[in-house]
Formats: sequence, structure tokens, C-alpha cells
Amino acid sequence: MKDLRPLLKDKPFVEIRESLYYLGRYVKQAASFEKYSKDIFEDAQNSEPSAIVKALTQNLIVYIEKVENKQAKNLTDDEVIFWLDHINEIEENLDPELPDSSIKGALDSLEGFSEPDISQNE
Repeated sequence: MKDLRPLLKDKPFVEIRESLYYLGRYVKQAASFEKYSKDIFEDAQNSEPSAIVKALTQNLIVYIEKVENKQAKNLTDDEVIFWLDHINEIEENLDPELPDSSIKGALDSLEGFSEPDISQNE
């Protein structure tokens, strides 16, 4: 079965989100990463992910390549689309629902703020 969720179970929310980001980049650009010897974790922002995020991402890549029985650079367009859709589905369901009490507390806090007076005194 092609499902990444069991590999993500009990992992911290932030690490899952970061790993899925790098995994998506890799699935989309696997051939380019190899062709240009680019590190998938190299980002324009120069923000290095943690060792845990790197390991999780690499485990996810290994899983996909094992399930597909080929390297990611050799995935067909349909396979790439499947995995990107799957990654997107997982990401969409990551955000935990906030309890009503949290939402109410945030709204109550916002009510205490007032708009700054930006009128100019002449």
C-alpha cells in the first residue's frame, strides 16, 4: 500500500511538515538534484533543517523508492503526481483543530487592542 502516514505517526507536527516540504521538492526534482549534484536540503533561505528532519525525509524517500521499485528520478509522471497528491493530502490534514476555548481566547485578546491614532496633529 502506498501510504506515508504510518511513517509519520507520533512524529512532531513541525518535523512532519518540514519533511514533507523537502520530500515534495525531491519527488518533483529528483533528476535535477542528481544531475546538478544539488543537496535537496539546500534552500535559498540557507536554513538548514535539523538532523531529525533530514533523517525522516530520507526515510520517506527510501520508502517511496522501495514501493515503486525504482529511484525517484525514474518515476513516471503519473507516479510523481500520485506522490505529490498524497503529500498534499497529508499536509492538508496536519493542522490540528483548535478547541473553541482557544479560538475564543484569541478573539478576546484581539478585542483588547485598539487601532493606533495615525492622524497628524497640525
